[in-house]
Amino acid sequence: MVSRLYRIKNIVAMEGAQNLSSFDSAKAAHLERLSPEERAEIAFVMDMQDFSSAKKDMRNNGLDLQVVYHSHPHDPARPSVTDIKIATDYEEIWPKINLPLPAYLIVSLMNAEPDAKTYWIKSGQVSIAEVIIR
Repeated sequence: MVSRLYRIKNIVAMEGAQNLSSFDSAKAAHLERLSPEERAEIAFVMDMQDFSSAKKDMRNNGLDLQVVYHSHPHDPARPSVTDIKIATDYEEIWPKINLPLPAYLIVSLMNAEPDAKTYWIKSGQVSIAEVIIR
């Protein structure tokens, strides 16, 4: 049997921003891979046209955005200063585009065995989020 973390590593083998949407907060029902607008070893910005298409697809399928995830190829699975700044900057944007504040899943690929952790980032404050992945 393939482990959950092995599957996560294969999904996010390169630094990338993705989003998970679901019918409820308990289970992820849909995964959308977004192409990068900017890709670098230390930063990633999603293409807004791809994001708009993913948002439309979520609406058409009755899904809600629950989690945004990305990998840290060389760092631990915790929000960086940049992650916190970007998440805080987006707090005002999510309601304007009719999306809820998502949790942030970060997958560290720095060791042979990937490590995945999920956080809530609000007003610059970080707290652990409990997410069930089946």
